[in-house]
Amino acid sequence: MTRRAAAWLLSLIMIAPLLVLGLLSVAVQWRYPSLWPSALRHRLWLDLLHDGGALGLAFLASGPIAAAVSVLATVGGLFTSERIARHQRHSALLRLAVLPFAVSPVVMALSLNYGFIRLHWAGTVPGLILAQTLFAYAYATLLLHSLWSPRMVALSNLAASLGASRRQLWTRVRLPLGSAVIGVCLFQTFLMSWFDFALARIIGAGRVVTLPIKVFEYFGSGDLRLAAATGLLLMLPPMLMLVLNRNGLAWPLAHEASA
Repeated sequence: MTRRAAAWLLSLIMIAPLLVLGLLSVAVQWRYPSLWPSALRHRLWLDLLHDGGALGLAFLASGPIAAAVSVLATVGGLFTSERIARHQRHSALLRLAVLPFAVSPVVMALSLNYGFIRLHWAGTVPGLILAQTLFAYAYATLLLHSLWSPRMVALSNLAASLGASRRQLWTRVRLPLGSAVIGVCLFQTFLMSWFDFALARIIGAGRVVTLPIKVFEYFGSGDLRLAAATGLLLMLPPMLMLVLNRNGLAWPLAHEASA
């Protein structure tokens, strides 16, 4: 009974911020010390379609940017971690590879900004994707380094000794066995770009607008309704992935490999 009560309490603590954001997004007026908004109007969500379409464009821009960063960082981290794992000085190389991830995103953005301006990449979508990929790539390399366990190496060597080509090693052995870790890496690097503010603000130079930037803009202007609604949109991908994972729909290759 105590464990069930603790589980309910923990669930309430996790859900409460989402409920507050939901109420803020439809509240006509909610002033202190009232515990409940004076009036609710669901049509206020139609404001998402206004503001010159800026919020809709930010939502449409954030998804492809995060997806591109996720794929580029994961693919780069996969091959880099494999090369590092096979090197004699893999520990030293791994420390060098994750150096960008150890630097603050603000410091990294300010360091890259001058070069991006000279190359005319600042304020462009490809420039922002490249900047975020440099940061996420280091994280992907660190995460995927655990993929190259002695079991993975032994199975790869066994497949190679039986005549498997390099392509078959990846498609028949490494990717199926590592699909769970690769799936986690794809999702984590997607979220790193999806929630990024520092790189998007500095490298984007105000011309590439993503959802985190819109959240700060709405809070800065005092429009808590749109800020709350945008915050809920930011929570959509991780919530969707949690639901899919809870229902066993995420990472099907992982389930097949484990079976």
